[in-house]
Amino acid sequence: MNEAEEALARARRSLGRLEVLLESLDDDASHRRTAAGWSVAGTLVHLAFYDDWVAGRWRRWLANGRFQDLPDDLTELVNAAGARGWNAVSAETAPALARDAGRGVVEVLGQLPAAALQDAVATGRLAMIDRSVHWDPHLDEIESAIRNER
Repeated sequence: MNEAEEALARARRSLGRLEVLLESLDDDASHRRTAAGWSVAGTLVHLAFYDDWVAGRWRRWLANGRFQDLPDDLTELVNAAGARGWNAVSAETAPALARDAGRGVVEVLGQLPAAALQDAVATGRLAMIDRSVHWDPHLDEIESAIRNER
């Protein structure tokens, strides 16, 4: 198994972890705050946003055959601008958004040609394949928030 295939396998395993967590959430848990200060629901919407973002970047790669370079500080700017809206999404809606976006990005990843995956590895964009790099730290935060309130 090559590096891209291993990254995709990690993404699929992490998606399973996300789905198990989402099944266990109740309304009370979705309103809890993580150590980062976001609600659990807001964190889930944040994940959904970035999964949709990654899927969109891959669609652009398929259209252009290359990645568009982005400013290094873009993530911090997007997080600062998005946090209020992400935290405003209802606890009932957030899990479905995270599940659907997670499944959607893994589906896109699974359909990419080998050249696309190799380009991500070669250009240091492994997180564009391995979504666990983003999901797992946030899932850890959510699990901790839930565990600490029980």
